[in-house]
Amino acid sequence: MKNLIYIFSLLMCTGIYAQNNPVDVLDETTVKTVKVKEDGKLIEKKVKVNTVQKQEVKIDPKDRYKLNGYRIDTPVKVTKTVMVDNDKDPQYDTKTKVTYYKFNDVDYAFIPDEKGFIVSVKNGDKKTPFGNARYSDRNRSYIVTTEEYTGVGYFDKDKTFVIEYYDGESDGLITQEFKITK
Repeated sequence: MKNLIYIFSLLMCTGIYAQNNPVDVLDETTVKTVKVKEDGKLIEKKVKVNTVQKQEVKIDPKDRYKLNGYRIDTPVKVTKTVMVDNDKDPQYDTKTKVTYYKFNDVDYAFIPDEKGFIVSVKNGDKKTPFGNARYSDRNRSYIVTTEEYTGVGYFDKDKTFVIEYYDGESDGLITQEFKITK
């Protein structure tokens, strides 16, 4: 009887483990040493950039029961972490994390801060400020403020950031969806 309980427990854990959706992950880390002149002195700083790209693996429903089915193109979540070491100790002194989303073929950088995150538009290597999103504990959403509108933002089940705001001209609710960058 004891052996049956062990075997049943093992089979249950195996079944639960097998239900995870497969994710394709690309993790790239680069470390550069940069020499900067501060107060007339040449100082070495280490910059470590870690870029992680995650993409859910999905098979075309028509090829569901085939051995080698065609993959469906799914959004890619790109997270870039930049760490800077200002002195020569083993710890990095500053850390910045950026996640990229896309709306109307424009890339937006979501940079977390202590109250939520800052949203900026990515134009090549430049980032132009777009707005702020402040976290609300009450209903797990964000208060989004830009130059053009103030609205409510939230992440849906597909990890898409959705902003809803009132438009006075059309007297209606406008919804914008920021999808994870492909």
